[in-house]
Amino acid sequence: MTQSLPARCLPVLFLLSLIGSFAGANDLAPPGYSWQACKSIECYFLVPDGWQLKQLDNAKVLKYQLMPDQHNRKVPPQIRINILTNMEGQTGLSAERHTELFMQELGRNGKVLDIWNHKSGVLRSTAATSLHVERVPAALRKFNLLIRNTQTGTLYVFTFETQSEYWDKDWGVVEAIFTRLRLDEGV
Repeated sequence: MTQSLPARCLPVLFLLSLIGSFAGANDLAPPGYSWQACKSIECYFLVPDGWQLKQLDNAKVLKYQLMPDQHNRKVPPQIRINILTNMEGQTGLSAERHTELFMQELGRNGKVLDIWNHKSGVLRSTAATSLHVERVPAALRKFNLLIRNTQTGTLYVFTFETQSEYWDKDWGVVEAIFTRLRLDEGV
């Protein structure tokens, strides 16, 4: 069900017009956050105080996980970040086709609540919120943001998930991360 973007989510996809302006001395982190750079490619993420950005080992995909240092929940809130470069060369499928397959799988595994699409220069994004009620030990709500570079074939997959009852509280923390992503158009 594609629809126009709710005003609350406009900043999330407005980030695409900011791609290429990198964090650093010219871009102060908001109170309660700090900038952390990816070690492998030119990108930056806001990290809330009390959260940790970890690079996970994987030979073919750059993987990061962002989550609170401490939590007392069945399932901690987290953002998973996968950066897949040269998609077509590695898999034979374009980044656009991978996005289509991801969205199909999302619909099979949960109830898709909203979908948004946006274009900005060489970048294309698809965002979706979904509800996954058959997950153990708790029902999860997810926000997925897929950004593909039409020139390089790189696909960025961001997935934020939290228990449904904590959605409003946790979205208030992670929304700044999505509204201030810094990615390099050359990657």
